[in-house]
Amino acid sequence: MKIAFLFLICSPLLSAEEFYDYEPWEEEVESPQMCMPIDHPRPSLVDLEESAQDFILETKRIDIPGYINAFNPSIIRWNGSLLMSFRTYHPVSRATNLIGLVWLTDDFELAGQPQILETRQDDPFCLSKKQDPRLISVGDRLFMVYNNQISYITAREIRRMVVAELHYDGKRFYTDGSVCLDKFDGANEFRSQKNWIPFEYDGALHLAYSISPHLVYRPLMTGECEMGSMSDKTVPWDWGILRGGTPALKEGDEYLAFFHSSINLPSVHSDGKIILHYFMGAYTFSSEPPFEITRISPHPIVGKNFYHGVTHRTWKPLRVVFPGGFVSDEKHIWVVYGRQDHEVWAVKLDKQKLLQSLIPVE
Repeated sequence: MKIAFLFLICSPLLSAEEFYDYEPWEEEVESPQMCMPIDHPRPSLVDLEESAQDFILETKRIDIPGYINAFNPSIIRWNGSLLMSFRTYHPVSRATNLIGLVWLTDDFELAGQPQILETRQDDPFCLSKKQDPRLISVGDRLFMVYNNQISYITAREIRRMVVAELHYDGKRFYTDGSVCLDKFDGANEFRSQKNWIPFEYDGALHLAYSISPHLVYRPLMTGECEMGSMSDKTVPWDWGILRGGTPALKEGDEYLAFFHSSINLPSVHSDGKIILHYFMGAYTFSSEPPFEITRISPHPIVGKNFYHGVTHRTWKPLRVVFPGGFVSDEKHIWVVYGRQDHEVWAVKLDKQKLLQSLIPVE
């Protein structure tokens, strides 16, 4: 018999008025207040994978020769084929700021040689510390949205979102320029920005700054962002602050995307230690401004080997699943995600069952 998630979190929800007084993408976590089940033999050590949903059909690790510790992928169907991006480690310094690209088959096997993205013109405002790329198309143009450390603040590491158009010469992908988004309502020069959610609307790139409230900007590609819309519905979610994950894509008459969140808790996977666990969920929002959140997963999405397996050495003790992109057909959705900052995986979902599992956001 499967068990439900065995903890409840009391997490504050922000009003629109309070929104600009806090930074949603800092690694803030809540201390969970756990409600333990009566029948569980060791209630403090929850096996999260016992709550795997029936819409999870398959999980598959994607190995990339030459980049054995690649992680945090994104994916897009581009010119009829699957293109996946990923982060990887520098072979000498072990820095995690290299971005790779590789073509895949429809079975998520490699269809070509992986390459490190060639940057032919650096952004003068940003250092070479790119992280967590997401792939998004706007019309017939291909873009990568990522974060990078800005160079004009030296007292501490501050990050901003960056947009770069990708070009393909038939053999290699490259960029010949990028735009650092450092001018937007509520900007604070001492607060980093990460995980903005890209989507296309009305032929233009849009970026969701946050999910709750759902604040959307339209980048002007000059470094400035134009306010798009804000919807401040209360979004029910008890597993930490909602943070960006995959780009949002149209599915029917709504957009669909997958987010991540995190909380500290003990589990089987952490050997009973209270450490940060990451979770993945799905949500939809309306296809027209103000892009109101309409539905959300009632519980974290969990599949086989999300949390069991090699833990690897991470920057601090973590159990991580980090969604970065998805593709779909009429019956299925494939989400690519990073695991433990060292692995690339794909999870296959039954589309109809996933969408039926989402609950309304009133």
